[in-house]
Amino acid sequence: MQKTILCVDDTIKRILSVGLFLSSIWTFSQNANESLADYLKNADTILLTSHEDLRLDMESPGKSRTIYRDLLKNGVPNNEIIINKVILTPDSRQKLIQIIKDQKSIKGWDGSFCFEPHNTLFIYKENQWKNIELCFGCKQYGHSKDVPVNREEFLHSYHDWLNLEAFFREHGVQWEVPKKKRSETD
Repeated sequence: MQKTILCVDDTIKRILSVGLFLSSIWTFSQNANESLADYLKNADTILLTSHEDLRLDMESPGKSRTIYRDLLKNGVPNNEIIINKVILTPDSRQKLIQIIKDQKSIKGWDGSFCFEPHNTLFIYKENQWKNIELCFGCKQYGHSKDVPVNREEFLHSYHDWLNLEAFFREHGVQWEVPKKKRSETD
């Protein structure tokens, strides 16, 4: 009888150990950026764009000034500066969400810091446009204050940046350095 009780106790301990082990795997294998992924999943519209410089340095003889242009104008994406834009389909949205969820929280990527964003992820939710502005040149980003970006997890590696940039390119909204017009003498 005592041997049976010991056997049951060992079985219960093993079951509890396996349960604890499995729950720890689940806890540590949750997707990165879960809050941002949920935010995107529940958005009404997601718009990918490429756009002109936000900062313009205007120079004329003896005088210079800087003009700053906003991504949002009167609460909507500023069409005056947008070059290309694509509204994501449900399938494309899911692919974007998966790219964000698959990012790994590793030692951070420290790119240079020119931060001249030319791509933006606009998110329309609860009757408001929010955004995440991206500089694929220096691998830095900025975002609207209410977008739930976890700075410990979002775009933390060079690989994450390449995946997101490839997604923008697939949708034809990559920013290219404008080519100078050739003159007839070239």
